[in-house]
Amino acid sequence: MRQGRTLLLICLSLLLISGCTLLPEAGPAPLQLQLEPLGKSQESRAKHYGADTPTLVVERPQSTPALNSRNIWYQPAPNQLMPFRDHIWSEPLPQQLQRISVDYLADQLSQISVHQDRPGIDATYRLSITLHTWHLDQLAGTLAIALHADLLTAEGKPLAHWQWEQTETLSEISATGMAASSQRWMERWLESLSERLAQVVAGN
Repeated sequence: MRQGRTLLLICLSLLLISGCTLLPEAGPAPLQLQLEPLGKSQESRAKHYGADTPTLVVERPQSTPALNSRNIWYQPAPNQLMPFRDHIWSEPLPQQLQRISVDYLADQLSQISVHQDRPGIDATYRLSITLHTWHLDQLAGTLAIALHADLLTAEGKPLAHWQWEQTETLSEISATGMAASSQRWMERWLESLSERLAQVVAGN
């Protein structure tokens, strides 16, 4: 009986040892990529607005669950999306776009006070952005982006609706190449968005 227990313990020990050797070794952590700011941060911006200055609140962009993660996506074939293995965003893309949009629009729109959405904030206007597509198209060698933006009153009345569905040529077909193309596209997009917002606000 004692001999059987001893053999059982030996077998269990061997199984544990062999199991440990079969575990995969941890690989290097993915490199984190981030879109660069295009305007001064709210902390460093020194602007003083009157009590009657209209306020624009930028909501956190809505998106698909895939884009709301930190994965950076590429399309190797039609109707197939894969995340890059060695690179991720430092934070989800919607969060980056909200912060960068607030800082850029606050710099460009001198007639309006721009803020990031938060509980209890009063708004004259609200900017709602929805991301539909943001990935590297491997076959075309381009960055594919599709999104729309809605400008609303504080009560939710629609004032303007804009759509973008565009591609951007990649400097290289890689996660870093995609991030660089994303930066260039975002700068042009925010310039266009700023001009459109200024026109609508001036007419109200």
